[in-house]
Amino acid sequence: MALLDGQTHKKYYEGNNLGGYQFVSLQDVIAQFMAIYVGEEKIINKVGRTEVAFHAQRALAELSFDTLKSFKSQSIVLPPSLVMSLPHDYVNYTKLSWCDEAGIKHPIYKTNDTSNPFQVNQDADGIYLYGSSFSTEDLVELIALNKSNSWNISAKGLAGKRVGENILDSGSTADSLTVAHRPHNKTTTVASFVTHCYKAIDVTEFDQFTFSADVTTVAASTQTVSTAEVYTNLAGDTVNGATGTFNTPPTTVRVGLSTQPPSTNVVNSQLGGTPPSPNLLPDIFDIGYVEWTGGIDNGVKTSDIIDLSDYEGDVYLTVIGIALWQENDAEAARAVSTILEVQSTVSNITLDLYQQPNKLSAPSESSTWDKYKAVTPAENNNDDYANDDYQRVPDERYGLDPAFAQTNGSFYIDDRLGRIHFSSNISGKTVILDYISDSLGTEAEMQIHKLAEEAMYKNITYGVLSVKSNIPEYIVMRARKEKIAANRKAKLRLSNVKIEDITQILRGKSKHIKH
Repeated sequence: MALLDGQTHKKYYEGNNLGGYQFVSLQDVIAQFMAIYVGEEKIINKVGRTEVAFHAQRALAELSFDTLKSFKSQSIVLPPSLVMSLPHDYVNYTKLSWCDEAGIKHPIYKTNDTSNPFQVNQDADGIYLYGSSFSTEDLVELIALNKSNSWNISAKGLAGKRVGENILDSGSTADSLTVAHRPHNKTTTVASFVTHCYKAIDVTEFDQFTFSADVTTVAASTQTVSTAEVYTNLAGDTVNGATGTFNTPPTTVRVGLSTQPPSTNVVNSQLGGTPPSPNLLPDIFDIGYVEWTGGIDNGVKTSDIIDLSDYEGDVYLTVIGIALWQENDAEAARAVSTILEVQSTVSNITLDLYQQPNKLSAPSESSTWDKYKAVTPAENNNDDYANDDYQRVPDERYGLDPAFAQTNGSFYIDDRLGRIHFSSNISGKTVILDYISDSLGTEAEMQIHKLAEEAMYKNITYGVLSVKSNIPEYIVMRARKEKIAANRKAKLRLSNVKIEDITQILRGKSKHIKH
């Protein structure tokens, strides 16, 4: 229903919902349907709100496909790969175009003469190959342990000057991590942090994997350090410098994969005041892990082959570093905690993903797509549609298909992989995808245009009556006819055809074309 809700002009024009009055939310539609269409002496005497909500969402999706105006779009600069990913709420496209420097959209035409099929790997004799290893070279940048590669690192993980932190050594190689464990002082007790870093790996296409890493840990020892820094002791007095010999703990490093990222609780909590970090236990690696501890078996370790058939989507490649400082020498450790540390190193993480031996293997891209994106269309060199296949005589074009007499380029949609592939002459251009959604992506998107509000009520009514028992058939058929009529009326209302638009089109027809 049309309610302004006391909204002032100032609040409207300074808000972010301009034009929003033309829509009504799905929640309002459901509430109004329950109030007006359901009750005693009405066709629907009783129905649950959940059932109405289901039919309302189905009605919204159906109306979005061919009745409501589609105004969703997405724009990208087409990369050299010539591939655009389909949006998360994509159902179908209405138009694809590229934008020139003047901001004018040029339509891109679909081609039906090529595709990106699943290409089966074969040997020299044409025999099908099963179960191939995924190239680890493709994962080098994915798992490189460097600051710029989007690893998620624990809160005590980057600022190397502070106590108890996991230091990512900026001077190390791209695939090496230095974990420096320092004691952390809590009142009268020395504690420590359980540091971590992790990254999501998509294993949807794979069924088995192994992983390995080169790790160095240290055994328990002693360390003598001194500092001239001024610090405040436990009694609150200012002290100038301190020297001491301390027992240092052994370090432990675990590298593995899990279905969940590590806990954000990184405190060892030797005081017992808060729960200790779950990352202390190897249980967080519910898929598999490899462990190095106390300077024993340092070097490269490789996991067993692990079955991935039960996992889809992201799993988490995780590195856990542990050094359990003891509760002694708290006073002296407070003074030198910024320089007292033990270190572990992690490097050369490799990840080998495999397809199952009984599953056909395929390269990441088909040869058909490789050939299509490698070709240079004729329109790259000129704009007169010249084509050597047809232009045998100068200035003559016998047999040219008008469908290809354009210079804007072409595309096709690979529904199997959810990608749009473009011809090479569109590389680097701004590509615009106008598409249809079912309008159920987010809560804010679940709204209906007021010109189609009555159609929503009729769709819900028919949906509810069609699944109820003991409803006379003539009532169900009447509801169906009312739904069809309301949908037709909504489509006419939303077609938005203006006499000025028709006049403008007819003006373009006034030009005489000589045949």
